[in-house]
Amino acid sequence: MRVAVFGDIHGNLPALTAALSDMRTLSPDALVCLGDVAMDGAWPGECVERIADLGCPVVRGNADRMMLEPPAPFRARGFPDEHALHDISEWSKAQLSRAQQDRVRTYAATAQFPDLLCFHGSPARDNEELVASTAASHWATLRDSYGVQSAWAGGHTHKPLHLPYEGWSYFNPGSVGLPYERPRERMVNVARAEYLILDHAGASWTPIFRAVLYSVEDVIRGILASDMPHARWLAGEWVGAV
Repeated sequence: MRVAVFGDIHGNLPALTAALSDMRTLSPDALVCLGDVAMDGAWPGECVERIADLGCPVVRGNADRMMLEPPAPFRARGFPDEHALHDISEWSKAQLSRAQQDRVRTYAATAQFPDLLCFHGSPARDNEELVASTAASHWATLRDSYGVQSAWAGGHTHKPLHLPYEGWSYFNPGSVGLPYERPRERMVNVARAEYLILDHAGASWTPIFRAVLYSVEDVIRGILASDMPHARWLAGEWVGAV
C-alpha cells in the first residue's frame, strides 16, 4: 500500500497545486491530509474546496479548530510580528463561507489506515509538538493510550522528520504551504511544498520525502491581490527555494 501524507497547507493554493501534481506522478493508493488547511494564506476558501474535492481523510489541526472559533482580540505572546499574524489569522476566518466552515467541521481528530495512525500535533492534542527530543517516556504514554500501529504520522512543526523506534516509526511530512528557514538573522517562508509518501510492505513502512519547488512569484502575487491586512509585509516574508 502506498499512502501520500501531507498537511500544514495554510491557505497556500500554489503550493497545494504543486504538491498534488507531484503526488499524481507517484500513484498513491490513498491520500491523507494532516490538517491546518486554510489559515494564514491568501486562498483559505480555495484550499478548503480543493481538499474537499479529493475526498480523502482530513485530520483537524489547531489552525482548523481556530478557524471555527469566534473573532478573538489580540493577545501579546512575545514573538516577532505577532500583531500582523493575529490580524491575518482573523482575516482568514472571515473568508470561509458557511458551507466551507461546515467542511472544516468534518475534519477528524485522527485518521487510520491499516497499521498507520495519523494526527496533527499528537493524538492527545492538536497543538502538541512531537520532535526528536521528545522523551521516550512520553512516547510510551501516548502509545499506551492511542495505539501500537507500526507507524504514526503527524504534522504541526512544519519540519520533515523520521524517528525510528524499536518496532515502529514516527513520521512528519513537513509543510506543504508554509515551510520556513532561518538563513540569516530572520525567518523566511520558502516556496517548497513538502509531503511524504509511505510505502507499506510486509511489516514496515518505507518513507519517501518529497520537496516540490514552485513559483514564489505566484504566492506573492496572490497575497498582494488579496485584501488581507499586512499584505506587503507578508509578501516580503517569502523567498524562492534554492
